[in-house]
Amino acid sequence: MRRKTPLLSLAASLCLLVACSAPSPPDPEQPPKPKAAASTVAAANAYKNAARDAVDATRTQAAEQARAANEAAR
Repeated sequence: MRRKTPLLSLAASLCLLVACSAPSPPDPEQPPKPKAAASTVAAANAYKNAARDAVDATRTQAAEQARAANEAAR
């Protein structure tokens, strides 16, 4: 009776090697496709703009309070 364990082991090793190998590099002729939908980008831009506006308003308010505190200290 002959064992076929080495052949099975070789096949399993080959499958493991193929599964763990690195993917092929991207084709330099084709640019990558955008991953985010336009609506997602628009929502993110609106959020960033609102955050910038809030920062500007906070800075303006802080400057006014500092100016008022300086005038009150005189």
